[in-house]
Amino acid sequence: MTAASLEVAGAFVAAINAADLVALRALMTDDHTFTDARGNSFSGAEKLIAGWQHFFRAYPGYWIRIHQSFAAENHAALFGEAGGGWRVADRILPGTWQVAAAWLAEVESGKIRSWSVFCDTAWADPPC
Repeated sequence: MTAASLEVAGAFVAAINAADLVALRALMTDDHTFTDARGNSFSGAEKLIAGWQHFFRAYPGYWIRIHQSFAAENHAALFGEAGGGWRVADRILPGTWQVAAAWLAEVESGKIRSWSVFCDTAWADPPC
């Protein structure tokens, strides 16, 4: 299942990069759990689709680039960087952010059961 885990995780990243909520939902188990870089966990695919919708709006142009990855059984570890912009008071601010990041995916029956991100979160606060 190691190659399949990487394939599913890669499809999830592609859906994120396309801001494709339909594809993201299709790749989530119903009990999907997301854990953010601050250690907060959220569960339930429908709740998380709403969360991604908000995230894509708050951080326009969000992207992930994977530089290295490996899998063990039903887990995939991805290493790279992420970036995007900021939206404040319905206005997209000039400039962008970028951060080194890692992700851990648990794959179950061809879908992502859990998705965790690991990175510095200083980028989340828009510049003044």
